[in-house]
Amino acid sequence: MSDSDTNHKLQGGLREASRFWEPGRLWYSTILFAIVLLWVVLTWPHFRAALNWADLGRMTILGLLANLCYCAAYVAEFFIQGALPAKLWRRARYAVWIAGMLLAIVVTNYWIADEIYPDFFAAGRSSTVITHSGGQGSNLNFPAPLAVVGFLAACGGLFVAAAAGLIFWFARKPKFARVAGNAVGIGGVLYFGLLLGFSASSHDRALALGQEKYFCEIDCHLAYAVIDVKSQLHGESKDYMITLRTRFDETTISAQRPKDAPLAPSSREVRMIDSSGRAYEPASTAGTSLMTPLRPGDSYNTEMEFRIPKEASGLRLLIQTIPAWPDRVLIGDENSWLHKKTYFALWGSS
Repeated sequence: MSDSDTNHKLQGGLREASRFWEPGRLWYSTILFAIVLLWVVLTWPHFRAALNWADLGRMTILGLLANLCYCAAYVAEFFIQGALPAKLWRRARYAVWIAGMLLAIVVTNYWIADEIYPDFFAAGRSSTVITHSGGQGSNLNFPAPLAVVGFLAACGGLFVAAAAGLIFWFARKPKFARVAGNAVGIGGVLYFGLLLGFSASSHDRALALGQEKYFCEIDCHLAYAVIDVKSQLHGESKDYMITLRTRFDETTISAQRPKDAPLAPSSREVRMIDSSGRAYEPASTAGTSLMTPLRPGDSYNTEMEFRIPKEASGLRLLIQTIPAWPDRVLIGDENSWLHKKTYFALWGSS
């Protein structure tokens, strides 16, 4: 088969695929939008607090992400087009669409019921608004379950497309191999575009004494707050005694998690940062270790002493999960590339 014939076949396959998948995309988007609308209507006024420009903007981004996931159908299309007769693949399309639609329905309902609904319930009961993107403070500006699902989907798509490219290459179908390679490139650009986009939309924050910074543990949240700051001169340095409270917020537990199950916190690191960006580790620690497991509703205090040069200025405390793979490439994670941080201002220090 000549290159022109192969190219013509490839273009024809793409046109045929789009004639099936793009009308299906319309139904896909309509069904997911109807699910969100039903949640809002049937639980009204529970989601009234979400009717603001910031939350609507995030929902729009999530809708775009859902449609990005839908594009995985084209990867499957080109992979199976080269492996199966056209007649069999045309029939299989419907099964693939239905399976993908059911998966999207499950993920959408899980995300709303397990992550969004409890947040607004807690917001109605407390002056502390608990969201994945804000509240008093958070280590994320994107829903954690979607960040994990997006990362796994990106890894799975990379594997499938790369495998398809190798298979087509050894099957001497270079046009299809190039399509698979392009799918890898386009998927990478879209994923890292979202990653860097959420990092660019983040900003440094400084929380006052008593305000809490939430860390998402997927199915529950831990909240940290600086509740007391004392200082005294010590020769050429200044000692800061920081009292840090760790709390397991029982209002953020998912429906699937046992209500009395203990939680072992992820590894955290605590640093004092000055205006020049220099970081200082604790000189000593007393009280309960930050790695101590908690049960829902439990809290404990940890005292940390920092010895800082007395000329240092603009001091603020940073509590973060110890950076590790895959935090650097999780959308919206505080440890991801170029993402800004949520600090604790040492207001009230003397």
